Amino acid sequence: MANRFGVSVLALVTALALADSAEAQRRRGLVDVTSSGERHGFWINLGVGAGKDSYKFEGDPGWTDNPTKPSFSLRLGGTVNPNFRLGGEITGWVNDGQFDDQGDRITEYLTAAMLIGQFYPSQKAGLFFKGGAGFSRSGVSVYGPGDSHEDGFAWSAGAGYEIKLSRALFLTPTVDFLQHRSEANAVGGVASPALYERLFTIGVALTIQPSR
Repeated sequence: MANRFGVSVLALVTALALADSAEAQRRRGLVDVTSSGERHGFWINLGVGAGKDSYKFEGDPGWTDNPTKPSFSLRLGGTVNPNFRLGGEITGWVNDGQFDDQGDRITEYLTAAMLIGQFYPSQKAGLFFKGGAGFSRSGVSVYGPGDSHEDGFAWSAGAGYEIKLSRALFLTPTVDFLQHRSEANAVGGVASPALYERLFTIGVALTIQPSR
């Protein structure tokens, strides 16, 4: 009789322990219990800024400056670990409303599509360093006659800091440097000198991590 009673008590205690464990697991499934500073999952970054553009042709003694004009960027990707993110970036700079020697209104632009990586030295702080490389286009669009552009290669480097606004939203001041290089098609068997164009941008972005 005593043995049966002891077995019954042991079975009841085991059942209560299993039920408590199942309830705890259920609660963890509904509530994010990871660190509030942890980076993980999908992320997207939308940014605007002021871009200082300059260019030169191979062999030129110096750079020719363009006015500081608006720039934009779109970055998105995934998180490898809390210290490193991989993704893609589309960025551009536009100088609109200029006029050429014939009086036609023109728009100068520089755009790029790149693969990028962002390295965070600290898992808890928002500071990151960015590098990337990809394809770029430098061109002039003339209202009426059409568009003239050169496609080439670009690389970029930059830094930023993510300031937490809410669980999934971060304000992100950034600084970025982009350099483009291209060569026009040869005309009459004579190759044109390579074009170098660089863009330095100070901007601000919103970084969204939906999984937070």
